[in-house]
Order: sequence, then structure tokens, then C-alpha cells
Amino acid sequence: MAQYETEAVVLGVRNWGEADKMLRLFSRDHGEITAAAFGARRPKSPLASGLQMFHTVELSLSAGDRVDTIRGCRLLRRFPHLESDLVAMAYASFIAEVLLELMPDGAPQPEIYDWLPAVFAACGPKNPRLVALAAGLQLLDFAGLGLSFDVCAVSGVQIVGDAFFSAAEGGALSPEAAAQIAGKRPYPESLRALLSTLAVIDWAAPPAFTAKRSDIEAGESLLVSYLQDTFGHGLRSLKFIRQMGA
Repeated sequence: MAQYETEAVVLGVRNWGEADKMLRLFSRDHGEITAAAFGARRPKSPLASGLQMFHTVELSLSAGDRVDTIRGCRLLRRFPHLESDLVAMAYASFIAEVLLELMPDGAPQPEIYDWLPAVFAACGPKNPRLVALAAGLQLLDFAGLGLSFDVCAVSGVQIVGDAFFSAAEGGALSPEAAAQIAGKRPYPESLRALLSTLAVIDWAAPPAFTAKRSDIEAGESLLVSYLQDTFGHGLRSLKFIRQMGA
């Protein structure tokens, strides 16, 4: 059984057996990894402290046919606010779920791996609701599924003022193009300004986040509908968000 080492972020954890964990990891060198950590729920296990949600860890693993096995773990980074702030935790869970759904198994994604810690660092100190919306839009771009926010997806003309939106058509629609399209959404200028800004945020120096509640809700509805249509199923993290009243 081949052994290897890699750096990874813990993006999914569930209990397995009497004292074990099953984890979904996102690594720099191997993309998504599913791995078992035997005995990790025992208090004296050397794996217990490191294998927690959102931790960045250095791992030693044995490769398996379907599931790898974690042999060793060293904690590199944690985000205390994602452990103490349940609302921030809920939105970080949304980001993790979307990333795992969009990224292909076993494919290295170093650009996304380097992007992720700065997003988690902002989720809490900045408005986690807006961080999650921005991260979701950027993950779509990483996956080649990005939407057009400022240019009509049908005609290619620059959008000015209020317009319409259809994810099925690829994004923003000018009033002229929208006249022939069913199922379009209203797309006010203020929502366009918000989504255009969030989609290109530099997480090394994120700006102050301010937005109207109605625009945040409209942006979330647009993003979630598009994601669920793309995945063909709902998102488990949304239940957690609703439980937090966020």
C-alpha cells in the first residue's frame, strides 16, 4: 500500500464506527481526498486535535482503492473564529460544501487551495453572509461555470440600469434580450453592483462589506438556485444556516 504526504484542509468530518472518523480533505497536490482516521475520536489519539473542520494539516496517508488511511497528522493552522462563532461556522460549511461539489476528485487545484485560507480568515471578521456569497461566485468561476453580471449573456451589450437575469441563459439580460426569455428574474442595478464587486474580491485585502438586505437575499437566492440546479440536489449546509437564524 503506497504511502504519501500532503498538506490539506479538512472540509468534511463524520463519525464512523465506534471511535473513528471519515474525512473529506482538500489538498494542494491531490485535490479532494476521502480518508479514514482510525481511533481519531479517542481523547488520547495523536490524530484527535488536528482532524477538525477547517483545520489546515500536514498528513501522512496510505493510499487505498476507494478510501485512504491517515497515519499521521500535524496541525498547521486553525481559525478560532470558525470554532466559536456558529454563524461564521455555518457559512464556512457552505463554502466547503460548494467547493467539494464543484471540484473534481483527485485533481490538483493549487490556485483554489491557496485561495481558501484567506476566505476562511475573512469569514467572521467580515460579514460571513457576504463572504459566503462572494466565495460561491468565485468558486463558480474557478469551475468554469461563472455567470455574466455586467454584460448581457445573450447579446453581449453592456448592462446599464435595471435589467433581468437568467442563470440558464448565462447571467444578466438586457431588457431587449429578456423580452424573449421565460423564467427571468428582475436584476436591479444595486444587485448588479453588489455581485460584480463580490465576484472579483481580492481576499488578500478584502474591502469593507456593505449592502442592502434585499440585494443580499436576492443574490443568495440566485446563487443557491443555480448551484442546486447544477448539482441536481439541495445543499446540506443550508439547513445549518437556517438553524443559526442567519
